[in-house]
Amino acid sequence: QAIKILKIPVDDKEKRKDELQSLLQSKFDMPFIAKIILGKKIYKETPKDKFNKFAEVFELHIVKVYSSQLGTYKGQKFTVNNTDIKKKDAFVYSTIESPDYPTTTIVWRVRNRENGLKVIDMQVEGVSLLRTKRNDFEMVLNSQGIDGLIMTLETMNKLPDLKIPGE
Repeated sequence: QAIKILKIPVDDKEKRKDELQSLLQSKFDMPFIAKIILGKKIYKETPKDKFNKFAEVFELHIVKVYSSQLGTYKGQKFTVNNTDIKKKDAFVYSTIESPDYPTTTIVWRVRNRENGLKVIDMQVEGVSLLRTKRNDFEMVLNSQGIDGLIMTLETMNKLPDLKIPGE
């Protein structure tokens, strides 16, 4: 599915966003990821409607950031190298090889949820999406709370798209 997104022409930004959002909603446990990013204490203190608003603007943020950073498909080869089960999660070790760039290592953390297997984190070259986003948002959460973080993300989501590599 990711390769399908990469094959969409870079100038069709809306289609790329729609496809990425569809991928996130079907294969990732976005509400769980949003909960982990907030942390246990803030999540427990946040009313359900406010959490749902955060989860919504967070998902749009992820779509906006990553749809603008995805390159184009130029014959990259995706390989699943190994899997490992630790406690309640499966770790899928994969690589993306390209003739033009160094090999990229991605580890997918997958958990069985009520509606099937879902990705709950991914590490690209050892950098965790969950940890990165949690660190990115920590200062805003500590100084402005969940309302400030929601407002910050809404503002960021309105900014023009970043230039897509290959454009």
